[in-house]
Amino acid sequence: MVANLKLDYEQIAHLVDQLTEEQQQALIIRILTHRASQRSLTPEEKIQLLDMVKLDNLVNEIPSIRREDWYDDDGR
Repeated sequence: MVANLKLDYEQIAHLVDQLTEEQQQALIIRILTHRASQRSLTPEEKIQLLDMVKLDNLVNEIPSIRREDWYDDDGR
């Protein structure tokens, strides 16, 4: 079902501001993927889309630089 509402840019921006951060990112992804289905994305749009799917997880520990810590006992 499609609603045909007369909304100006400011009203839409106000509604988007009420979304959570995750919802805003999902909306950006949805807009860019929709745009990509209609035409090729510009390099800036591709970068923006890739930035949206990045994870913001902290690394719990610093990776070891010792080879022994990365491989099994047989060295492979």
